Amino acid sequence: MKLFVEGFGKSVARRDNQILIKENDKITNYYIIDDIEQLIITGKGSITFDAMSLLASKNVETIVLNWKGEVVYQLLPTQNKHVNVKKEQYSALNDYRSGYLAKSFIKAKIENQKAVLGTLSKSRENSQFLLEKRDNLTKLISQLDNLKNRPVDDMRNNILGIEGIAANEYWDGIKTIIPEEFNFENRSGRYAKDPVNSMLNYGYAILQTNIVNSLYLAGLDIYCGYLHAERYGRMSLVFDLIEEFRQQIVDKTVFSMVNKNQIKVDDFEIKDNIVIIGDDKRRVLISNIMKKLKSNLKYNDEDTTYEEIIFYQANLISKFLLKKEQYIGFSLRW
Repeated sequence: MKLFVEGFGKSVARRDNQILIKENDKITNYYIIDDIEQLIITGKGSITFDAMSLLASKNVETIVLNWKGEVVYQLLPTQNKHVNVKKEQYSALNDYRSGYLAKSFIKAKIENQKAVLGTLSKSRENSQFLLEKRDNLTKLISQLDNLKNRPVDDMRNNILGIEGIAANEYWDGIKTIIPEEFNFENRSGRYAKDPVNSMLNYGYAILQTNIVNSLYLAGLDIYCGYLHAERYGRMSLVFDLIEEFRQQIVDKTVFSMVNKNQIKVDDFEIKDNIVIIGDDKRRVLISNIMKKLKSNLKYNDEDTTYEEIIFYQANLISKFLLKKEQYIGFSLRW
């Protein structure tokens, strides 16, 4: 299970093979370490060295999120010594593999944007407008396919240009299905200016932790990306692979909560000019994202979950870099 510790004044401690959750020095809950897959902490509190040692001994990843939904830090188990994978990962920056992967990430992203718009059009009065936006994305995929595979530094600007146009088409369609009171105009990015962007940011942060762990276990350097150029402290490869999963896992979850009245504008507050989601609804959002990650679906004619697909795609990157298998980005039709 994925264990969430939320709120202020809480602490995580150890008792034998158990992880204890305390509040005001009183034990409020406890869990057998073998039952925990991942520990996610939000709010302010503490964790003991003994607890961290126990978590590490069982390869349990520990993540801390701040009030904006950003990953503050992430404690990972000892990495497998995949030297050959890393050598090929760095070497690929100088050949066609880097450009091919960058294209693949964005092609999958646009395919998933098309799928979301197509799904939304089935039950909307403005279905024609949404279908027009979807068709525009189809044309952009053709432009992407026509780009010759080269080292990514020689084609990154072209790929990002197409991605930017696709994003405008996608969010132009999405804003027509968001109720007016949410004041959603466009994707505002890191510093949320409206409730929908606040939810998206928090959802993407949860998704990011799963991407990090899968890439790490696949033996890849999470700081060496292709679409996203290296920048000190930026997990570029994480931001590469997450492009394939934003729409199906987070976007759909957020849009569903908004349109089913599971969340209201009053559930948000403004802090330092940033719109943030309140504690109660943040727990609902986290729960819904986690349910989505574990939900069953059929992909490549097999029954699987989104978590398993993320792990599969991370390993597929490694295999592609080692020239053992072709890389195909993850996307769903509907």
